[in-house]
Amino acid sequence: MRRRVFVVAGEYSANPRHLPPERRKRAFLAEPHPELTDEEVTRLFFRFPNRSEDGRTRPEDWKREFALSAPIGLNDLFASAAHRALTSLYRLTSTDYRATRDSITDLFVTSMPGLDPNERMNIGLVPQALRAALALPPRVVAQYVVGTSDSGAWAFAQAVRAARNAEKPATIIVVAGQIIPAGYASQYQIRTVLGENDQARGLDMLAIGDLLMDAVRRNSGVSRAEVIALLERISSRKFDAAKQYPAGIQSGKPFRRDSPRTPYFDANDIAAPCCGAAACIVTSDEELALRVAAARSPRYQAAAVTEVLGVGEGSSNENFLHRQSPLLFSTAVREALAATADDARRPISVFASSAFGVAHDAFPSIELSFLLAMGLSYERSVERMAEGWPNPFGGLLTFGHALGASGLVQVNKAHHLFSGDQRYLKDGPHRRQGFRETGAIAFTSSVGGPLSHVVATLLRGGFEDVRPLAERTTKRRRDPGPSPLATEWREKRHQLRLVLPSYLARLRGRGPGEPWYVEGVTYVSIRSSIRALSREDVMRVRFDGLEAVVAQAHLEEVRAQLREVVLVVMGEVDRLASMFDAFRLLTDEVRDLAGKWRAAGQLTPKAMALGDDKVAAIVKEALRVPLVIATAPGSVPAERRKIVFLPYPGLDYPDLENVDVLWRQPDGRIGKAADDPGLLPFWNVRAKREEERPQAGPPGSTAREVVDGIVESQERPESMAELRLLRAWFSVDMPKPILEEALRRLGVEAGQVGPAMRALVILVELADGGSFADPGASPEIVGRAARKARAFLEAYETTTVQLGNLLAVSAFEPPPFRTRPDEGLVSGVRFARELTRAALETGLSLRAAVVAGQGAVYEDAEGRHGLASEATARAWELLTSLRGGPAGPAIAVDGAVGLVRERVQQRLRDWSAEPADSSTIFRI
Repeated sequence: MRRRVFVVAGEYSANPRHLPPERRKRAFLAEPHPELTDEEVTRLFFRFPNRSEDGRTRPEDWKREFALSAPIGLNDLFASAAHRALTSLYRLTSTDYRATRDSITDLFVTSMPGLDPNERMNIGLVPQALRAALALPPRVVAQYVVGTSDSGAWAFAQAVRAARNAEKPATIIVVAGQIIPAGYASQYQIRTVLGENDQARGLDMLAIGDLLMDAVRRNSGVSRAEVIALLERISSRKFDAAKQYPAGIQSGKPFRRDSPRTPYFDANDIAAPCCGAAACIVTSDEELALRVAAARSPRYQAAAVTEVLGVGEGSSNENFLHRQSPLLFSTAVREALAATADDARRPISVFASSAFGVAHDAFPSIELSFLLAMGLSYERSVERMAEGWPNPFGGLLTFGHALGASGLVQVNKAHHLFSGDQRYLKDGPHRRQGFRETGAIAFTSSVGGPLSHVVATLLRGGFEDVRPLAERTTKRRRDPGPSPLATEWREKRHQLRLVLPSYLARLRGRGPGEPWYVEGVTYVSIRSSIRALSREDVMRVRFDGLEAVVAQAHLEEVRAQLREVVLVVMGEVDRLASMFDAFRLLTDEVRDLAGKWRAAGQLTPKAMALGDDKVAAIVKEALRVPLVIATAPGSVPAERRKIVFLPYPGLDYPDLENVDVLWRQPDGRIGKAADDPGLLPFWNVRAKREEERPQAGPPGSTAREVVDGIVESQERPESMAELRLLRAWFSVDMPKPILEEALRRLGVEAGQVGPAMRALVILVELADGGSFADPGASPEIVGRAARKARAFLEAYETTTVQLGNLLAVSAFEPPPFRTRPDEGLVSGVRFARELTRAALETGLSLRAAVVAGQGAVYEDAEGRHGLASEATARAWELLTSLRGGPAGPAIAVDGAVGLVRERVQQRLRDWSAEPADSSTIFRI
C-alpha cells in the first residue's frame, strides 16, 4: 500500500545581497527568519560575478556586485533555501519552530557537480553539514543525490518514492542548488552534460538546441522565417508574464531581440545559466498535510498543499549522435511521460488536458519537444507555447537556469501557482483564473543532457478548502501494477530504431550515390569544436558575421589571419594545462589583431567607434563553423550519423535550407537531391507515396505485426497506405478510429468495420418548467426521474447526457441480439412515459422523441460509450416538430405505424395518438 505524498512548502535561496555572513551561521538558521520584504523575494537567482574566462572570482568581484566581504558558496545557498522552506511550514502549522524541525525525517541534497571552479567540496559531507547548520535532529537521514542538469527533479522523484513507500509517514526536505560561472565558461562547462563522443565531435548544447529546432521545422513543413517570428512572439510573452513572478532573474526587464546566438535563437530565447538553490518539503504524513491545508493565511489564496500524483523518467543514449531513432522522436521524453502517467494511473492524455504545465525550456526546441511528445501537432503545440500554457510565468527563460536546481524550481512554481502564493505571484493587468474547488492537474518536466534523461511529474492542487482533500485521504491507493503505457512505448521504441535503416535502404538506387538523410544544420562555436576540426575544415571557414566589424574590401585578408590564429590555438590545445588557457590565448590573439585592423583602417566606421575589447568580443562571436548532421547507411548504429563541417566541396550552409536528402559519391563528393516528396521519410509532413489498391493482409494480423513488416522491409518504397499507418502508429495518443482506418486501407482484418449495433435514441425537453424560483430546480427533478426510469432500459448499454432543459439518452445492443427490433422502441417509449409522468406530478411538462435504428459506438469526451447513429438526427427532427404544438406532455415515436403502433399504444393507454407518415405523436 503506497502512501499519498504532498508538497507543503517551496522556497528559493536569498540573493547574495541579502546573505551577509551573519545570515549564513547556525545562530540565524536555527530559528525562523523574519518576514521577508518584497525586495528579498525579487530576482533571487543571480549571475556569478566572475570576469575571467576560466570562471574564477576574486574577493573584489563579490564586493563590486553584491557588497559582500566574503564570497557565497553552494552550501550557503542550500541552507538559505531550506531555512526559508522550514520557516514557511512553521508559520502554517506550529507555534514552535523546534517542533517543525523535529517533524523532518529525511534530507535530500543535490546539484550537478563539477561546474564551480572556485569550490571543490566533498559532496559526501554536504548533507551532514547542512543538517547541522539547520539544527535538524541527528536522526534525520541526510543524503546527497548525484545527478546531471535534471538532478533537482531526480532528487524530488526519489524523495517522493521514499515518502510514498516509507513504513511510517515521512517528511523530507529536498534541496537543489547550483553555482556556475558566467560568460562562455558556463557554455563550455555545460558541455559536460553531453556524452564524450558528442564533445569529441565538436558539439555543444547551443548547437544541439538549434539542431532540434531545425529538425522540427524541416519535418513540420514550415519556413525558417515563420519559426523565428514565432520564437519572438513566444519570448516576448514570457518576458511580459515574468513581471508577475518577481523572483525570476529577468523579471521586469524589457524584451529585446538583438543578440543572435544561433541561426534560430536570440540570447532572449535561451535560458541564461545562473546560480541559486531551491527547496521544497514533501510529506506522506496526511495529518500534517491536512493541517497545512486547513491553515488560513493571507499569503495563500488556496490551500497551500499540492498532491504528487505521479513521477517518472525516461532515458536515451547519452551521446546525441549515437541515438538510433530519428531526432524528431524525442524518445526519452515519450518514455518519461508514459512512465509518469502509469505511475499516476492516468491515460497519456492527462498531460495535454492539464490546467497548465511548467516545462523545461532552456531552449524553445526542448519545450516544443515536450508538447509534441504529448500528441499535440506542431500547430497546436506552438499555439499553446505562444499563449503560455506550458509556462505561465515565463519558464526558465526568465527565471534563470541554475542547472541542478531547475528541476526543483519547476515543482516550486507549480506549487506557488496552485496555492496562489502571494509572496511569489503578483497580479498582472487581469486577475488570474482560479481552479475548481476540487483542484486541478498540472505537469512539470526537467531535462538532463541533450534530452538524455527526462524526469516528469503530475501534480494536483488549487484546492479551495480542506474538505475535498480530507475526503480523498480516506481512500488509500494500492501498490502500482504493470505499466501499460511505458511497456507499449518501449515496444514502439524498438520499431523506431529500425525506421532510419529501412528508409535509407529504400532510397538506394533512386539517386546518383549513397543516400544521406539530413536531420539538421546549425553553427557551433570554434571554441567548442576546436578538437574536432581538421586543418582543411579551418581553411574553408568564412567566419560569418565578421562583416559587422571588418570592411568588405579587407574581409578575405582578415579571414586568412583568423584562420592562422585558430590553427595556432589548435596546435597549443594539447600542450596547455586546460582549455581555458587555450581560450585565453585565443582572446589575446584576437584582441591584438583588432588593434592592428584599427591601425590599418580595416574596420567598418561603426567598429572604429568601439574599443578593441568590444571589437574582439564581436569577432569571437563570429568564430563559428556551420555543420550538417546527416544519417548514412551503416551496419554499426553508433557510426551512422555524420557531422560535415561546412563549407564542403559542392555544399554550403545556405544550400541546405530546404534539402533533406544528399547523395554521396564514391569519390567523397556530396550532392543535393531534388525536392521530391517521394524521397522524404514518413515522419515528414510533406512526404507522399503512390496510392495502391489495398490487398488483403494475412488473416489475424495485428497492427504491431503489420508495422513490424513495414519497418523491417528494405526493398520497395512504402505505399501511401503504409505511410498513413506508420504516422498513426508512431503518433502519441492517436485516436483508435484513425489507426483502424489506416489498417482498413491496407486490407488488414483488424481494421475492418464491425457489424452495426441496434440503436435507440431518446431526446427529452422541458416544455413547461413550472413555477420554481430556482432555475436549476426543474432540470434536477427531470434528472432524478431519469435515473429511476432507467429500469426500462436494462437490456441495453446506455449513456445519459443532460444539458439544462435537454436530456439525451443513447442506448445500444451489440450482436448477437437478444431482443426483437420493435422491443427497443417499446422500451424507449416506456422510459419516456415514466419520465413524463414523474415530471407531470411535480408540475412540469415534457416533450420527448423516441427513435430506433442502427449505429456504432465510440468513446466520448468523458471516456464513456457514445452512440453515432442517424437516429439522433431523426429524434432531433421530431423534437423540433413538437415545439410547434401544445405545451402539454407529448411523445413522438418514429416508426410507430401498423402493428408497432398498436404495441406502443398498449403502453400508452390513456394517451391520444396522432399518426403521421412514419411516426406517431402521443399526447395526454
